[in-house]
Amino acid sequence: MTLSLNKRYEIIFLHEHPEGPKWSYGKIASYIKCSKPTVAYWVQQYRQDKDLTDKQRPGQPRTTTKAQDNRIVKMAKKKHDITSTEIQQKLEKKDVTVSSRTIRHRLVESGGKFVKEISKPLLSEQHRIKRLKWAKKHKNFDWNKVIFTDESTFQLFQSNRKVWQFTGRRKVFRSVKHPQKVHVWGCFSAQGFGKLICFERNLDALFMCSIYERGLIPSACELFGINSIDWILQEDNDPKHCSKICKKWKEENEVTVLPWPSMSPDQNPIENVWQLLKIKISKKKLIQLGY
Repeated sequence: MTLSLNKRYEIIFLHEHPEGPKWSYGKIASYIKCSKPTVAYWVQQYRQDKDLTDKQRPGQPRTTTKAQDNRIVKMAKKKHDITSTEIQQKLEKKDVTVSSRTIRHRLVESGGKFVKEISKPLLSEQHRIKRLKWAKKHKNFDWNKVIFTDESTFQLFQSNRKVWQFTGRRKVFRSVKHPQKVHVWGCFSAQGFGKLICFERNLDALFMCSIYERGLIPSACELFGINSIDWILQEDNDPKHCSKICKKWKEENEVTVLPWPSMSPDQNPIENVWQLLKIKISKKKLIQLGY
């Protein structure tokens, strides 16, 4: 049993100190709520060197040298998707024998984590230039007027989760061949969240206008006032948003659209909202109801 430093000194006072009650090991053990051998151990420790702190244990010697540790980290930084087994095989060719488990430990010690890659759009040099130009132009923009919008898809029984695996039976994830999913359109601004429109059909330009009617306009009225037109719509450059039908609808309804750089879905803050929602949903136990 591990005792706090205060408990250890309390044992010494109760048994050894001149002003203490000189209790027996058994009485101290009952009072401190520990075993008699534990009391005896700390009394002996105190008698030997007057020190009750934990002694540093020598432990098992490291199986790798500092140079080998550096080589392991260098391999991982050079090729980010390399596995510990691949590193092990490369080291064996250099006559260095080390387990893949030790390699993982060395990478973790160096601050490494083996995680899923983040998917981001592949940007050309022209895309980068336009994004930078757009960012500089909107550096002092009043974002409080903007309604950020986006579509996303939520799917049940997703199998891309990570779980801890302990000894015993392997954790099995039960998947379905055609999982249920729902498409959503949502929006928010600095004033709060707007409507959330759920749908199962394919989203085309005509249905997009319907979402503007049922989702965008009511949200704008709720967030900025019924008669207010002092707000700006943000949406990406999806072909549906840029279609003639949708452009005409926005012109007729006097909706101002914020110019958005191409290949830039990651710049929309609503992406963070979708991610948080998906994480929360993945943690819930969902059941499929019969019809």
